Amino acid sequence: MNLADAIQQSMALMKAGRQKESISLCHKVLEAAPGQPDALHLLAMAARDRGEPAAAEELFRKALSRAPRRADILVNFGNFLSSLGREQEARSRLSKAVKRDPRLVSAWYHKGLLSLKTGDLNDAKRCATRATLLAPGHMPAWELLAAVQQKCGEIEAAIVTCRKIIRQHPDAPRMLYSLAQLLRQDCEFEEAATTYETAVRQGHTTPDTYLNMADAWLEAGFPDKAMAAADSGVEQFSDHATLHRVRARMHRELEAPGDPVARLWQSARTAGTNPELWRTLAELLHRLEREDEAIDVLAEARRLGCPDSPELCLLEAKSLAWKGDDDAATRQLESLDRACPGHSGIKLAFAQHSLSNGDPARAEKLCADVLQHSPLDQLALAYRGTAWQLLEDPRESWLLDYERMVGQADIPPPDGYGSTSDFCEALTEVLGSLHRTRAHPIEQTVRGGTQTNGFLFRLKAPLLRELEAQIRIAVREILSAFPKEPEHPFWGRRPRHDRVQFAGAWSVRLRSAGYHTNHIHPAGWMSSALYVALPEEVRTGDDDAGHIQFGVPLLDKDPGLAPRRVVKPEVGKLVLFPSYMWHGTIPFRSEQPRITVAFDLLPDDRQQKRA
Repeated sequence: MNLADAIQQSMALMKAGRQKESISLCHKVLEAAPGQPDALHLLAMAARDRGEPAAAEELFRKALSRAPRRADILVNFGNFLSSLGREQEARSRLSKAVKRDPRLVSAWYHKGLLSLKTGDLNDAKRCATRATLLAPGHMPAWELLAAVQQKCGEIEAAIVTCRKIIRQHPDAPRMLYSLAQLLRQDCEFEEAATTYETAVRQGHTTPDTYLNMADAWLEAGFPDKAMAAADSGVEQFSDHATLHRVRARMHRELEAPGDPVARLWQSARTAGTNPELWRTLAELLHRLEREDEAIDVLAEARRLGCPDSPELCLLEAKSLAWKGDDDAATRQLESLDRACPGHSGIKLAFAQHSLSNGDPARAEKLCADVLQHSPLDQLALAYRGTAWQLLEDPRESWLLDYERMVGQADIPPPDGYGSTSDFCEALTEVLGSLHRTRAHPIEQTVRGGTQTNGFLFRLKAPLLRELEAQIRIAVREILSAFPKEPEHPFWGRRPRHDRVQFAGAWSVRLRSAGYHTNHIHPAGWMSSALYVALPEEVRTGDDDAGHIQFGVPLLDKDPGLAPRRVVKPEVGKLVLFPSYMWHGTIPFRSEQPRITVAFDLLPDDRQQKRA
């Protein structure tokens, strides 16, 4: 047997997907030459691909014991270790690979990938740059370099990198997708959308491509093109629940003709047993206040043989409550909680059901279970506060001090504006141009109004940059009054130097009769309402119309709890409160809109870079 020819043939069989034949030939090579490193290497990769990590590791080690200086084996072993989460060992093997063969592109490339994964951005950039110099036509290396530049905040440099390679290699769909992502991050929405389209034409057709393309067209102010992109996505990926969710959301917000969930319903029936499609459909129908249809959907999913999942079973339990069968809902929630004791979503749904049905003690216990593992879970804190209130537990006033925790501050006007009122008047015009939809989002708390898309302060409008800066000034003023209570889930999270980061920011424009349903913000620590424009009726009225209220929970059944505090909005006034504090807007009537900016904050305790 010619060993070299046999190894080459085995490699070709492996690449062709004929793994059994490749393995058989490798074993014949090892019979003729025990310990032959190439055969051991190929068998290691075959074991890796079969999902046999112990066997793969043993074979990699045997191959390296026979050929310790082989950089290609070190690279594949390093990648294998990285896939197991053993980054330190992986780094050791990949570092040896670049030393053994400094001209091996794959060694530099994979070491750079690992460094990007572990946050060593300086090494990632060094490795990516080296790989591009060694192989200027190696597209993955350029993609890695652009990704590192993006991660470093060097968006313009990353865009330049992508454009350079696309000029040299116009048929580069992955690079086009990377460029589109960067352009969207740089708020060049229309160019991003057209670049996504070019990537699709060149074959980069993934669900994420269509999702991002639809959002880019919407952000660029082309709602019809956004809807068309979402439609194309669900046509190609009819079993992708997230695509259907985004398409239904756009359909509803843009007030397109027809039923926003018709396509999803059709896809769920065609797929038959895809639990994510059925779950998404039932959730959206519930959000659209079509509970009877949501109940029918869950029954149809079961008839078609849809398998169990905790989320689907949870929706079935909720559907019993929607039908008014609270006792059956309780029994199913009890069963689910026993079957999935660590599932916080089930416990919190059970807590909400218990509060709705007069059992705050059980709700409190369920919330305590969640908080034992996730002490800052905002929804668990909210439900627990309601339970304590209903139980007349004095701890409620510790968790929810409506007088001290609802902070207020005036936004100072930036340079060039004579007053906060002048600044807000200019803001009104900018924000108005960003409300591109015509109806409230399906999955948000706005009713009778619209909400902007994406993170507001990423946009390039100079006025928004000034607004962010002025908000930070006002936030620092409110934080300065925090008491020292390190064990408290709200007070105790005050960051060092009062540095905060935004977890989200958006604008809401309410029309006459518009309001926010009572809600909390699960992704925040501190949440807000900044009043930019107010109707005359809200500013001068004698009642609470258009005011923000605190302390009324959103439950399936109204427990009859009155607001614990109501705050009258004022133009230029920032109201800050714990994200777990129930709040909502009282409806108002006016021909003038009520425009706000809202955001969630998190403590920013990241170490600042030294100059």
